[in-house]
Amino acid sequence: MTTISKIDMDEEILARPILHTLQSGPENRNIVKQFVRSFNFWIKCPKDARKTFIEVGDGFQDLFVVSDDILDETILRRGIPAAHLVYGVPLSVRATIYRGILLFQNLLSYADDNKDIALDDLIRLGIHFFTGQGLEIHYRNIDKCPTFDDYNVILHHKSVHAFIWGTQLLKLCAKNVKIEFNPDLCDKMGQFLQIYDDYINLHNPKYAAVRVFCDDLDEGKFSYPIIHGIQSHPEDHRLLDLLKKRPLDIESKKLFVDILESFGSFKYTRKVLEDLKDGIFADVDKMNMGKNPYLERVLQNIFDNFETEIYYDGCD
Repeated sequence: MTTISKIDMDEEILARPILHTLQSGPENRNIVKQFVRSFNFWIKCPKDARKTFIEVGDGFQDLFVVSDDILDETILRRGIPAAHLVYGVPLSVRATIYRGILLFQNLLSYADDNKDIALDDLIRLGIHFFTGQGLEIHYRNIDKCPTFDDYNVILHHKSVHAFIWGTQLLKLCAKNVKIEFNPDLCDKMGQFLQIYDDYINLHNPKYAAVRVFCDDLDEGKFSYPIIHGIQSHPEDHRLLDLLKKRPLDIESKKLFVDILESFGSFKYTRKVLEDLKDGIFADVDKMNMGKNPYLERVLQNIFDNFETEIYYDGCD
């Protein structure tokens, strides 16, 4: 007969890769969580259900990170070895599946009469995430630089739907059932956070203190500034040739960053981020649902940090 202590021990073993990943820090998920929670000022989802939905959202973010690191062959996750390098790929994969089943069970327990909707939303999230992940891997594997349109498709699948799903969860138990959100706002927030992450990964030395220096290059990732550099100078093959090699040495990475700087790729990316920022504030004003001091505070904190980090000069 299986004892309770044996079950607890089994669960602890399966949880290890996920718990290990949590040590690496919150990444962008805290911003997503704060953004979604601030929307509850309008939605009025009961506290217990809201707490559960946020925990479920966090949990899926964690298991997606473990999955992403395996597929990207990530070495370090914000300064610590990736989970699959510590616990192995087989256990890490099974940990994500096991965790996903538990989260799904927890989600349905609070969905009340909306279990079908919750299931549909969750399936849609998974489809979008793995579609985006697959497209990203496809371009990396064939060493072909995607266009900005291609990038936006991947981003919409992987990042934007985290915002959409979060607000949809809260609405399952909403007291204000008639509330509707401008989808452009979630779209712009997802774009902003991903492009911002792409930028500081390559251009901010402070970021290298918690992650490997320019670790997007280790993965052969076609991030936003890199796409601009390659597309704006198709006759110059240095960036693509370097990215194919997935350079680990600092000198190659510095050369890569210097080329991007000379091509104006960081300047271009800053302008895109500034435009997205203005668009986000405009979309908030268009919602016409009254002031939301929590959302305003979250947005201001994000953009205060943006202004500080984005103009931190140099990579030398």
